[in-house]
Amino acid sequence: MNKFVSEQEVTNRGVYNEVVSLLAHMDDQDKGKIALRIAFIAETKLAIILTVLLEKLQKDEAKQSRHLLCPGESLTAGHLGPGEKASEENHNTSLKPHERDSVEARNELKVAASNTLVTLARCYFSDVMVELMYHLELPEEFIFITLGNLSSAYALKCIPFVGMILNVMISMLELVEDSRMRQAFCGVLEKCSRAVNGYFMNWEKCSFPRMGESQFCNQILPLYCHVTRNWLTCEELELKQAIIKALGPMMGILLHKKEPQNPIFKEISWLLEQYKEEIDVFHVTKCCCSHVGPRYWSDK
Repeated sequence: MNKFVSEQEVTNRGVYNEVVSLLAHMDDQDKGKIALRIAFIAETKLAIILTVLLEKLQKDEAKQSRHLLCPGESLTAGHLGPGEKASEENHNTSLKPHERDSVEARNELKVAASNTLVTLARCYFSDVMVELMYHLELPEEFIFITLGNLSSAYALKCIPFVGMILNVMISMLELVEDSRMRQAFCGVLEKCSRAVNGYFMNWEKCSFPRMGESQFCNQILPLYCHVTRNWLTCEELELKQAIIKALGPMMGILLHKKEPQNPIFKEISWLLEQYKEEIDVFHVTKCCCSHVGPRYWSDK
């Protein structure tokens, strides 16, 4: 028995190491072949594949500095205040060349792992989503990004998971503090909300029991309120854009319920006025106007 366990562990470790190696060499020429190889391994070793990919989406060891945990954060430096910008520039300058290379390598690995998870979800959607949700305990930028991409690529399939996703996101609202994390968080809100709005119009195409609009409205409302009350005063243009892109489809969901309609309509003009000179507000007007007319009511 011990011999069998030992052989199994050796096999699993070999698969683990192979997937790590494949991800590390996923350049443009090899992407297709590597994705096929990982998909082939997943046919018999899906659990190990998911373990590797999700590990790569997590933050690095705690001993690394916070800047190294958020690769690419310097891209937002142009939107920081003078004092913050100076601090950011000093920090970037203090990074040694090999540290910057390490940051870039880790970032590329996370992107490769995220894209591979989305690809695997084509055949193993429920397995991928369950594992991803299991790891959604604390805010993680690449977990959010992957979750958003899954919601976009497999909109109707993700609907049974949306309630769980939104509940978890509500529980971590106070933990999402920095700009990059908020952008990723808003990306999930946007894409989940778009999926729900699509479901409202195509629910008959789904094989699972119909889900009521009220359920989604009740879960979206606290997220909508928190974002509008606490994040709209931000100075970063990229974060403002992410917020507006999320608010449009979120409003679209809330307009399916009569109670919040008047406050939402009042906020639309205020939002347009606040951002009209800085970003494209088409995201708000399109999603809201499309829900002003007749709509489906599950409770009637």
